[in-house]
Amino acid sequence: MKPSPVDAPLVQSLRLAYLLLLAAAALSGLAWLLAHVRSIPADSQAVVRRFGAIDRVQHAGLLLAWPSPLEEVTMLPSPETVQQRRIALLARDGDAAQLDDEDMPLVQMGDRLAGSGYLLTGDLAVVQLSATIYYRIIDPAAYVLQGGQALPLLDRVVAASALKLCAGRGLESILATREARLSSANAAERERLRAELAQASNQALDALRSRGAGLGLQVARIDLQSALPRSAQAAFDAVLTADQTVQRQLAQARTAAALEKQQARAAVDSQLANARAQADERLSLARAETSEIAALAPGIRAPAGAERLRQLYLERMQAVLAKAGKVTTVDPAGSGRLILPGEKP
Repeated sequence: MKPSPVDAPLVQSLRLAYLLLLAAAALSGLAWLLAHVRSIPADSQAVVRRFGAIDRVQHAGLLLAWPSPLEEVTMLPSPETVQQRRIALLARDGDAAQLDDEDMPLVQMGDRLAGSGYLLTGDLAVVQLSATIYYRIIDPAAYVLQGGQALPLLDRVVAASALKLCAGRGLESILATREARLSSANAAERERLRAELAQASNQALDALRSRGAGLGLQVARIDLQSALPRSAQAAFDAVLTADQTVQRQLAQARTAAALEKQQARAAVDSQLANARAQADERLSLARAETSEIAALAPGIRAPAGAERLRQLYLERMQAVLAKAGKVTTVDPAGSGRLILPGEKP
């Protein structure tokens, strides 16, 4: 039976709508079929799960996978990509931090809040560590199997390693105390703490992997900041300030002593130079005054030598006796005796 002229437009409209619905369904099916066909960037990797089980790991390139729910695709950073995470387990509890801001003593907080965020050292001191880790996903399958528990478990591994390392170290090897600055060995110990914490964390992750519970993660680096409890920080800062003041005063005293020493050495050198100059001058004068006598010394035994010596004696003695107030002469060939006042020889 042929459609009437009145029904012909309606049939055409229904046919067109059917064709449009069929095309939309075909496009939707094609989009569903190609939903997991994608290109994986160079800094990413994909884990493909088929019916919930890990099927394969796809690195950079074209990914061909069945659509959901047949296969599920989880995109992850590549193994070369380093990610950052702050260890919340080592941080101070929020309620405890609020009570610290209110200057409440630790003994009034209770055991849970008082010890929150603090680690005990080997010399029975207390220190607070703030750790930021940089990690890589080296086993994406294990990481996907752990799901949302992987990163919290990583926090526990790092916190447990930090607790063990602090328990075997003194405060001076963790925190820069006044005594620690005097020892280069302690400074080297503080530098090695970060490397040892990263190594201990990776060893713990390897132990989990050997037991079939690996997280698929590897710690690349750990940054640490150490501090004392807030109640002891003020006293600690006061000690460091006093120590710095003493060191500065000692440095100033050493500088002043070195300056005075240099000035004293300069004065001594100047006096020695003056003494040597005066000695040289006197020696030159003495040599000049005795030059005539010294010139006669080689010929003193000659016949004219004695006469010349006597002449010089008379010339010099005349100048000497001219300066005397009174002169008493005695004839050495006479028989008389001269009695002079004075003490008995």
